[in-house]
Amino acid sequence: MQNTLFSKGLNELNPGFDSKQIAPYHSYHVDGTTALKSEKLRVGCYCRVSSMSDMQEGSLENQTMYFTKLIRSNPSWHFVGVYSDRGKTGTKIEHRTGFQKMIRHALDGKIDLILCKSISRFARNVLSTIDTIRILTDSGVRVIFEKENIDTADLKSEFIITLLSAVSQEESRSISENINWSVSKRYGRGEAMFTRMLGYEKKSRYDWEIIESEANIVKEAFDLCLKGMSPAQIARAFIRNGYQKANGRSDWSGLAVRNILKNERYTGDALCQKTYTQDYLSHKSLVNTGQKSQYLISDHHEAIVDKEIFEKVQEVLMKRSKPATKGKGKRYPFSKRLICGMCGAHLQRFSCRGIVTWRCGNQTKSNNLCKMKGIREEKIIQAAMQAFYVRYQLTNGNDAISKMIKDLENTTSKMDFELNQLKLDLERVLFEENMAILKGDESSDTILDELSIKRKNIETKIKKKEQWWQLLDDDYKYREEALSLLKKISSMEKPISELKSNLMKTEFIRAWVINIKVVSPISFSIEWITGDQTNINLKGR
Repeated sequence: MQNTLFSKGLNELNPGFDSKQIAPYHSYHVDGTTALKSEKLRVGCYCRVSSMSDMQEGSLENQTMYFTKLIRSNPSWHFVGVYSDRGKTGTKIEHRTGFQKMIRHALDGKIDLILCKSISRFARNVLSTIDTIRILTDSGVRVIFEKENIDTADLKSEFIITLLSAVSQEESRSISENINWSVSKRYGRGEAMFTRMLGYEKKSRYDWEIIESEANIVKEAFDLCLKGMSPAQIARAFIRNGYQKANGRSDWSGLAVRNILKNERYTGDALCQKTYTQDYLSHKSLVNTGQKSQYLISDHHEAIVDKEIFEKVQEVLMKRSKPATKGKGKRYPFSKRLICGMCGAHLQRFSCRGIVTWRCGNQTKSNNLCKMKGIREEKIIQAAMQAFYVRYQLTNGNDAISKMIKDLENTTSKMDFELNQLKLDLERVLFEENMAILKGDESSDTILDELSIKRKNIETKIKKKEQWWQLLDDDYKYREEALSLLKKISSMEKPISELKSNLMKTEFIRAWVINIKVVSPISFSIEWITGDQTNINLKGR
């Protein structure tokens, strides 16, 4: 009975697609020729939705369920896993971590066949689509697009894929233009788009209502500015007073206060289209300095600040302003990986006369937010080295290096196993829910309630784990570089000496270390890629 319903479910999802029609072999290139292997195909699938809406989330769940059942129901296939991206555009592949991970696994020889709902789910950029497919084809990996019934193993498929990719790209362009046109029309009708800001909440499509407690904070910011205080000084005063921002946090900054002081919406006016999207492929947002039409909607909503006061504040800010010299922020191996043990904020890097110091992001704003003192990078490296000595017993020569290599090599496979196990558990619960719905007797409601709780628990576990998996994915390049270096070091005459030398480098440390919690200037907690922790105390050193 279950098998019949299982097959029926697949046919209802897509009656025109039969997995048994796909040849049960995989190909690989040998000296320019293609050889056939009779073993099971290692098959994975790629699913993507472009927004985080409930409807789109449901679509992603349906794609995942469908392809998982499809692959598992074919005896000639071995299920590798589901690769997915939530709320990601199809025109840029560099920000799709699930897609990048799938390509990496394919090139590493872990996948023979990739299934995808359609070309538009794979990518909406012609060049990205063709380049990716060519790379996969050169590595002997096939891609099957179900909707278009295209298999990249067919020599004729590239022309069709190019054509359909162009259609998908054109569709993206058309959607982008339609959205921009619609937004412009709304501005032209005097309808400003609401974004949550301190002092206002939206009661209906047209009504912006003042939140008095927040409006008082806004008025105080303007008043203090006219009394001679800078945005940074106002921010520190707000932190001392315990004022909360629109997001509920109290970590005020000079920039946050300045944005309030320069926002004309507090006068009741709304200047629309201050920024614009450069193009539908890059999705880069730029400041509108005349490239697009702007719309000033006067007296759109009730004012918090008088226009005369607002203009005086702009004059004050103009006198204080300096030419912008700040370039693009540089990222370092320890960026976003050093955590303050007092407040949980990330540490920020400061360099003065060649000395690098890391300071708590909250403490740099105010001592009222955090009292953690800054710590030199050399102390952090010293703590990390001590942790390596404790964990890997570096005095044991090549045994230590072998263990370090093993941890690097096992990280990805362990992550994949955990992900696939949780998704398999979720798949089983979803299947049981479907069976209970089809059964439809008196006990079904009770069973569905129990299964719903079970499903939500698994989904919560997946969301929590996804943050950890994302950190591991971000460190992939560090692990690959360290792995290559370790293998060279292991063949040297004095491998431990060379290893210790490299442990002074932050990019080398990053390969094994996910986070370092700075509990105090002498106390640290190192979190490894395996999930284990090592506590280090440098007292007396």
